[in-house]
Amino acid sequence: MNDAQNVSASQALQRLVDESFASRIWGRDATLWPEPSPGGEPANKTLGWLDLPMRLSTPTAQFADLHSQLVRDGFTDVVVLGMGGSSMTPLILSSIFGKSETTSNTTPTIRLHALDTINPTTISEITSRLNLSKTLFFVSSKSGATVEPLTLEAHFRAAMANALDYSVNRKNFVALTDPGTLLAERARAGEFGTWAATPDDVGGRFSALSAFGMMPAAATGINIRGLAESAVSMAQQCQADTKENPGLTLGAFLASNALEGRDKVTLITSGEYSMFGMWVDQLLAESTGKNGKGLIPITDEPVLVPDDFALDRQFVVFKSGVEEARINQTIFTLRNSDHPVFVIEPPTSDKREIAGEFFRWQFATTAASSLMDIYPFDQPDVEAAKVRTRELLSDTSVTIDDISLKMAVDHIKSESSPRYVAITAFLPESPEATAAFSELRKAISKQTGMATTFGYGPRYLHSTGQLYKGGPQNAIVLGFVSAKYNHLTVPGKSYTFGQLTEAQAGADFTVMASGGQTVLPIKIESNLIEQLNAAVRALNNY
Repeated sequence: MNDAQNVSASQALQRLVDESFASRIWGRDATLWPEPSPGGEPANKTLGWLDLPMRLSTPTAQFADLHSQLVRDGFTDVVVLGMGGSSMTPLILSSIFGKSETTSNTTPTIRLHALDTINPTTISEITSRLNLSKTLFFVSSKSGATVEPLTLEAHFRAAMANALDYSVNRKNFVALTDPGTLLAERARAGEFGTWAATPDDVGGRFSALSAFGMMPAAATGINIRGLAESAVSMAQQCQADTKENPGLTLGAFLASNALEGRDKVTLITSGEYSMFGMWVDQLLAESTGKNGKGLIPITDEPVLVPDDFALDRQFVVFKSGVEEARINQTIFTLRNSDHPVFVIEPPTSDKREIAGEFFRWQFATTAASSLMDIYPFDQPDVEAAKVRTRELLSDTSVTIDDISLKMAVDHIKSESSPRYVAITAFLPESPEATAAFSELRKAISKQTGMATTFGYGPRYLHSTGQLYKGGPQNAIVLGFVSAKYNHLTVPGKSYTFGQLTEAQAGADFTVMASGGQTVLPIKIESNLIEQLNAAVRALNNY
């Protein structure tokens, strides 16, 4: 990083200190940010996440004994039915910890799954793999009305009844939602074995340390008290109006680089923390992607060399002690190429330090938003896609106008940075497909210098979707859809999971295009991997 970049970040940090950002946010000062969009909650009603570490340090018996109780009851699997902030944290914690250090080799392992898709092929596959009578389903929705978890709940209740030929045991279902929602009312009426009220002053992407993230994690045996210690320590460090405040330093770095045109926040982690990027995606994209501005998270990117990076990049490197030699070489190479680099190195090698990172990034995002004059606690452009989805479901004859993947590649060849390519895939998720899309991302960046993002639909709708619709209108969106979905029935509805998937894809493509993004829908009839490989060859031969 050159001297000018150092000065810029230092000046931004000094401004946060001089303006007492830390003291004011802990004092619930809403004047730190502009006014919310019409209908958005005021800031002083959205800051409950600041207190979550302290609340977590004294977890209820419901948390502490959950794993043991599930083992006694014979459960083998936990499935989180949720989107965005309702599913990402338990999925990430499960990937980091694997089999919990709190369970012995003789204690039965409870497997965690996060189902944040309505792709009918994926739903059918996971249904066939589960022993439904021994599976606990968390129906997670802050609003209590999110369409994906509710349709999935209906599916699994029906599948359980059909498979076992008996009335569904309510003990197999747990509701996680805000007080007063329709889902909460259903829980009170006895439709669930239990339910947990989540704080109504905490937004979904700020809910990692709430019941949304912690209760499914506790179910698998992860030590919640250990996570709480890390979170409390970070929260305490983020209270000081000093240049040593870890949340302020990261926030100043993110904002100062973005304001100078480096708005592509590229996260580099070791392998065991790779899924942390999914959580960062949502936090940055939904919080800052509005009014034509925003931090664009670039996560899980294939390995590139500095010459492949345009000057619209900034880098945050997460050092965990794993793969340290590779990470150190990456830091050296990037800095030697005058790219701005921020290094996060937890104080210990304890994996539970990840809880502190959840808090650091939340705090930093609100600080960066203040510097960029962005209100971070709403998502004003998401509702438009939901409205359009409902319209398309009422008229299932509407089709998506598509182009060939070859035409899309030709279009990309004609573009260059500072644009970026957003790849969205309303297709079944698989390691093979993800690897092939990664190769496509690598070829695009090497040949054009453009950064790339990637997300499966509908997951990205609850993550980077706000950014694509409300942020900088300089994306080229490659929207992959299937030519024919398995039309698995949604119990109690007039539409199928396939029709819902098509409607969500078509609605989002329409709204993004109307906002100014270049949207290139691509229908895949068969041989996805072959088509992606051909596109990579075409780009590499360019």
